[in-house]
Amino acid sequence: MPGGAPLSGRGIVAVFLKKHGSEANIMSNMARPVVIAALGLSGVACAPDEYRPLAENDAVRIDVYGFEPPLVRDGVTYRGEVEGYVWKTDNPNAFGIRKHDDGEYLPDRFVVNNGLEETTLRCVLYEDSYPEDDLIATFCRGQFVQAEPGRAIRATFNEFDGWEVVMPELSKLTSPEQDSEFSLSAGEDLALSWEPLGTDDRMGWSLGPASFDDPGPCVNDVAWYRSDGAMDDTGAFVVPRDSYPTGLPPDGCQALLRFDRGRRGTIDPGVQRGSIFARQSYEVRITLKP
Repeated sequence: MPGGAPLSGRGIVAVFLKKHGSEANIMSNMARPVVIAALGLSGVACAPDEYRPLAENDAVRIDVYGFEPPLVRDGVTYRGEVEGYVWKTDNPNAFGIRKHDDGEYLPDRFVVNNGLEETTLRCVLYEDSYPEDDLIATFCRGQFVQAEPGRAIRATFNEFDGWEVVMPELSKLTSPEQDSEFSLSAGEDLALSWEPLGTDDRMGWSLGPASFDDPGPCVNDVAWYRSDGAMDDTGAFVVPRDSYPTGLPPDGCQALLRFDRGRRGTIDPGVQRGSIFARQSYEVRITLKP
């Protein structure tokens, strides 16, 4: 697999908090201490005969994200991102690179295709400070220029190539508007509105700081941990007041309100436990004041 620049420990926490919310206990998982190891395995190529068979309690997860507005990295505009990893169903804290009986760690390989582009996900490895998990934490990701609604995404995990999901449609939020301000002490409700589509897709929302990378009280002192949830596609939703972040400084914090619609796809029949899930996300920048 091609190597990638290591993320910081905060960077890994930020990505999972922003994207996964409370799914599969990811939030509590990522709060665990992680030691950056720079193991050098992220550039190791995997020959087909090196793939370790999945254990009975191993699960494989592939998440595809479509973004509105798009991400811009190194001058390239990306409208999609893919993540992949393996985790233990009997211990959701254990996720990452699996270990052979002889003690050797071999990375798993994720290749994803959207019909126009193919990407092999970059896997960055970290030594998990909980050795009883018998795993090394890993974060595999890649970007797409195209991930618009209706586009079929196909994936291969090691030798299993029967993974597919179709990107869902997404209604943009009509409220709140970009750069809106909300005073929590004044009792203002953070109300979302959109045009419902009448599908069975999963709807979700989350609140987080505008950037996890900028040091300051909005990252270090504010608790965002309960700021996510699910909702029905009714066209209206009010964020529960007990879900607002706590510890906001007097001047408030810029936050990203994320609104998403997701659906599950099909996995290769050779994998007993797994998922491929696609989300379209729309973000609004707002200011929350105490």
